[in-house]
Amino acid sequence: MSRVRLIPIGVLATLMALMGVSAAPLAADHNELSLTPVSDLPLAAIGLRHPLPEHPGSGDQGQPASPPPSCDKDVDTTSTFAGVVPTAAQDNGICTSADIDVYDNGGNQYVVQAGGQEEAFTITRIAPNGAPTLVTQKAWLQSNTYTPDVKAFKQGTNRYIVLSLERLAIGNSACGVVIVDVTNVEDSGHPTPIVDQVFASGDWCDVHNTFVEKDTNSDGRYIYLTADFPNDMRVLDIGDLTNIIEIGRYTHPEASNDNYVHDVTVIDHGGSIGRRVYVSYWNAGLMILNAAHVTPGVIEAGSPNQPLNPDHSIDPAGFLTHHAYPSEDGTRLFIQDEFLSSAGQEPVQMWDIASPASPSYVDGISLGSALMPVVNPAHNLLVVGTRLYAGWYKAGLQAFDFDSTGFVGRPIYHQVQTEAGDDPYDGAWGLRLGTIGTDTYVFQSDRRYGLIVDRLDPCSAAVNPGQPDTDGDGLIDACDLDDDNDGWYDVAEASIGTQPLQACGGANAWPADTDGNGIILGSDVFFITSRFFLTSSSPSFTPRADIGNLTGPRDGIIIGSDVFAVTSRFFTSC
Repeated sequence: MSRVRLIPIGVLATLMALMGVSAAPLAADHNELSLTPVSDLPLAAIGLRHPLPEHPGSGDQGQPASPPPSCDKDVDTTSTFAGVVPTAAQDNGICTSADIDVYDNGGNQYVVQAGGQEEAFTITRIAPNGAPTLVTQKAWLQSNTYTPDVKAFKQGTNRYIVLSLERLAIGNSACGVVIVDVTNVEDSGHPTPIVDQVFASGDWCDVHNTFVEKDTNSDGRYIYLTADFPNDMRVLDIGDLTNIIEIGRYTHPEASNDNYVHDVTVIDHGGSIGRRVYVSYWNAGLMILNAAHVTPGVIEAGSPNQPLNPDHSIDPAGFLTHHAYPSEDGTRLFIQDEFLSSAGQEPVQMWDIASPASPSYVDGISLGSALMPVVNPAHNLLVVGTRLYAGWYKAGLQAFDFDSTGFVGRPIYHQVQTEAGDDPYDGAWGLRLGTIGTDTYVFQSDRRYGLIVDRLDPCSAAVNPGQPDTDGDGLIDACDLDDDNDGWYDVAEASIGTQPLQACGGANAWPADTDGNGIILGSDVFFITSRFFLTSSSPSFTPRADIGNLTGPRDGIIIGSDVFAVTSRFFTSC
């Protein structure tokens, strides 16, 4: 395909006047970032198509958007939760915190949140004990600019965020994707520079959602984005940030103002499945692409490359596909509709895509059921291992365990918007997980309040009646269980990433059997010893080698106890 040079704006970016924040004290300056306004392209932001639930209200096309709704800062962090230890709640001082991502820099964990209607972004540093410190908050000089999404990525030692921009009105508004260098975000002697503002003049401008795909060095290589005006998906090559080019596109044959790309997820499943793009095409359903076909390449009617699943094969009746996320092995897919909000409806469904050409429905999360008793609309999804996490708007953090047959439990939840009068579309927009030392934290971006921090409780799962208190802590909980009798307790296997209910049957079943051949041999010993002294901060570290702790979470370093856990079982069959 022809390569279209985009409109670079990075050289025009400057830091503007010092501003204050109403509620959250900042450790750094609050500045306005200057973008290039756009007024000559049609106004086609998703927020103007359906102002609820997640988008700010708006007037007629071309008219100023309505102000954000009043802030509801009344949250209850300790009344409705399970499977987590409530750790902190940070008032971001604004009313429209949007999507969320996490990144590491200099040994510190950071959370970045898109600013919605009011701000550009908020960055928070997380201490080892989970305590948040708001580091910086930036606003756009262009007042009618809406920031729904943010993703973090690195290139070498530099850290960046990419922000999605939609115009709320024509006039004093900006659009496209904006890349910001946040490497030195806590150094007052260095500004937070805009690297580039990118859009295709006369083609696409408003962007609701992005996804950054990494290369083999874990550096950001491609940005997949929703192009609101042409109702399709575009791909940018960011391998060279001084020369960003558009290289790929997917357009559904029925693309329209009713059939448009809302969110995009890109996962490299490895093996024979490889890289896949999951395109949530609203009223047209969910399309699965081979990522190689759009990096570079074009998928549209008549092109040689076509989606892996037939058109409308994942398109339930009455379901508006807003977001999707696959299982890690690429055999199951979860799709979500943010408008379904009545008892008995299934705003999240699970599909079998082991054969993407013939996908089939597996299970759904029904509102008002024992699995999900809260009757509220759902939002963005995340899969980690065999657990589906969801930012469930007013219901907050929700997490569901699953296997190949469907959903098997709801071990984790934390709802902080608990008042009857709370808006059903306030609460958790999205969430991310982060590991600091041996603890794993869940970060909720609460749309009205700000940031909610929880620590996962590894002993939170339900237990069998009569189970003894194996670890002697006075509690009968998951830390007392070794359901598959393989020598590793369930909580240890959850941390390692193996199956607590399966002692044999592949490399991810028994912790000692790293290659899945059913017997402990030299290959298993080599897997551990070749990673000796690696820590969890190393890019080459894998929890799969950190198996020395039999009764609790991994300790974050490959040492002699991990080697002994394998060698002591030499020639043992699972």
